[in-house]
Amino acid sequence: MTGKAEEYHKTLDMLKQIDAPVKIVIAGNHDLSLDREFVLSHTDDQYDNRQPLMSAEQAQQRWQDVREIWTSPKGRAKQEGVTFLDEGVHLITLANGASVNVYASPYTPEFCDWAFAYERYEDRFNEKGLSLQDAHNIAINPLPRRSGSARPIDIAVTHGPAWLRLDLCSSGDSAGCPHLLQALMRARPLIYCCGHIHEAWGCERVTWSDNADSVDLSKTSIRQFRKSGWREAIASKGEAVVDLCDVDQDTSTQRAVYCDLSSEGAHIRAGKETAFINASIMDTRYRPSNAPWLVDIDLLKDE
Repeated sequence: MTGKAEEYHKTLDMLKQIDAPVKIVIAGNHDLSLDREFVLSHTDDQYDNRQPLMSAEQAQQRWQDVREIWTSPKGRAKQEGVTFLDEGVHLITLANGASVNVYASPYTPEFCDWAFAYERYEDRFNEKGLSLQDAHNIAINPLPRRSGSARPIDIAVTHGPAWLRLDLCSSGDSAGCPHLLQALMRARPLIYCCGHIHEAWGCERVTWSDNADSVDLSKTSIRQFRKSGWREAIASKGEAVVDLCDVDQDTSTQRAVYCDLSSEGAHIRAGKETAFINASIMDTRYRPSNAPWLVDIDLLKDE
């Protein structure tokens, strides 16, 4: 998949069959045509047949055409009840009277020249002044901190994972972003959801330390944070992580793995715990072999 219009229409053919009152979508590294900067900078690039040779005008039109599919009021996504989320915060009202505050971002650390990429020393997720010592802050739409927020983030959705959280590749390397983990420890949403690393599918509950919001990392390098600096924000010196995968569930009949994080189940405590979910359905051979996740959470009803 490289962001062709016909691929998006096939995706929407599938999404329209899902019976849900709200369906949200974010882009990822394979969505070349949705990344305007990528399209315009690769007009003469046919590496791996990812996109055709084209002029700057054709590249601009290519981007506009697929944006119309996903974001136009008369576009295909809107017709099928699908909401495309650009990077940033989105307050979504639900039919039951509640609302959910969602942070979304399609960006991942640069790897093999795909879309929506940033360099590994660049911090896209923290507010200026809160980055690691040797990080270069490029945040345009940072993940808001929980402290002092009138409406904290309930769910954070990014294409790629955070550092050491369901990010282990088959090679044995961790591909997650340390800057993202740093931002999540300050935002502490109920749910954090990602994909990208197909073989790291799973769900785990992280309990944050009492001082997660006040950890001073201004003198901590990226290397130091990756090695051990992250532990200070997680309870029990980084060990307060519980696997929530129920491998005994019959996903062949349920068509999903069910995880009850409401007050009647494995209750997620707002501001103190976050459920990290890698929801990659595709395996490393791009076959849909991983089950989707079905999660229950408690949300406050709007006044």
